[in-house]
Amino acid sequence: MEKVRQVIQYKDYFEKFLLAQPKKVQDKIFKVIEIIETYQHVPKTYLAPMKTHKGLFEARIKLGSNIWRVFCFSTKES
Repeated sequence: MEKVRQVIQYKDYFEKFLLAQPKKVQDKIFKVIEIIETYQHVPKTYLAPMKTHKGLFEARIKLGSNIWRVFCFSTKES
C-alpha cells in the first residue's frame, strides 16, 4: 500500500521504549505504525484524538489483555 503520511520519532525516546519491549510487542507496534502510515482514515482502535488536548493523539497498541499508548501529533491534517 502507498503511504499517506510519514511517522517519525522525536529524539530517541520512542526507540528506547520500542527496544525495551518483547519481540511480539515490537511486531505489533510496527503493524500499528504501518496502519497509521497507509490508511487515509485510521480507525480509532489504532489512533484516537485526546479529548483534553486538541491536536494530541494516542496510538493504541493492544496485544492480548495488555495495552500500550504512544502519544503523538500531526503536523497537518491528513
